[in-house]
Amino acid sequence: MLQRACLFFAAASLSGGLMAADAAAAKIYKALRPSPPAVAAWAIMDRDGANRAVTPYLSSLAAGEQATGGIASPPFKVAASVIAFTICGHDGQGGGQGKNCIALVDAETGATLRQTFAPGSDAMQPGSWDVGALRGRNVRIEARDGVAAPVYAWLGVGMIDAGPDMKVDFSQGLPEGWRAVAAREEKRSERDVALVAGDVPFLATRAYTMVPPTGAAEIQVGAAARRLYFLGATVARGTPLETYGRIEIAYRDGAVDKVPLLYGFTLDGEYKLASPSGAAYLRPSADPFQYYFVVAPRAAVIETIRLAREPGRGETPRITAITCETAQASDTLEALPDRAPSAENEAWCEAHAISAGAIDLEAIKAAIARAHRLPSGR
Repeated sequence: MLQRACLFFAAASLSGGLMAADAAAAKIYKALRPSPPAVAAWAIMDRDGANRAVTPYLSSLAAGEQATGGIASPPFKVAASVIAFTICGHDGQGGGQGKNCIALVDAETGATLRQTFAPGSDAMQPGSWDVGALRGRNVRIEARDGVAAPVYAWLGVGMIDAGPDMKVDFSQGLPEGWRAVAAREEKRSERDVALVAGDVPFLATRAYTMVPPTGAAEIQVGAAARRLYFLGATVARGTPLETYGRIEIAYRDGAVDKVPLLYGFTLDGEYKLASPSGAAYLRPSADPFQYYFVVAPRAAVIETIRLAREPGRGETPRITAITCETAQASDTLEALPDRAPSAENEAWCEAHAISAGAIDLEAIKAAIARAHRLPSGR
């Protein structure tokens, strides 16, 4: 089950400067950035962000919550005093990001004339604009999804009533003339990520988790790695021996390895101190509420890493960052601050690196059962 290979990092000598070999070793840790999101595939959907059945509506969920982009109506002239609509969805976790909205746009200049942001609700909410001062103006309506997070990052529109020339009930389908528009350029800010230092550094998302409540988050890699480090490794109200999700490592040669997000093995509860169970392959990080586990992938180029929640489970596992131990370069890899991990940490990694291609799940579950004094065979 374990892969015993481990890379030793020598501390950089301060006398005489940093030697080239030491510099290469010191920069071996790299943050795996989420892949640039594709333009959202807006579609008429009958499921909300929690995968519940709802009246069909225009939604940006079709390509997953990490996708971004917009959709625009054909131009029309303002002929009413009020434009009414219904809207649902989220403007990032906790709201306030100012990126997911429905907007009234000048059809000639592209200037935003009115806008309403996602209400932070899966259920439709009413909205309206006073447009009496805009009568006769040539405009269009845009629905915009600009939040590229894996959760709380979608928008929906149920209906629009802008007078006789623009009256839409999306439960009846998408009218002719609506077209996709390119996503606005996204720049990561300090409020989106945070550096979690320590023996193994991480660039963690400030969102609760990278694992979406439905579907899967797929992250491009494009490099081979000696080790992969996954930060978070908790689940709220979890139960030992329950699997809450999975990690799929897809290689360029077509092979796929799966690592279960299993309580007692790669997940623990949301405690300040990790469980003392020897069945848990978890290490405390610099964040007292997040742990990490180590995966030793195959000696091959990793194409993608997919993070998915287990269907039918009430809780979503927490994964907030992925660090790659690699000397290779990729568009999705970002160098982390130089680290010189302790010998004690290296020894732990050597003993606890999970071999992605050889996981003995039955032995793992038996160890969890013994550690938690539970019946085996669950």
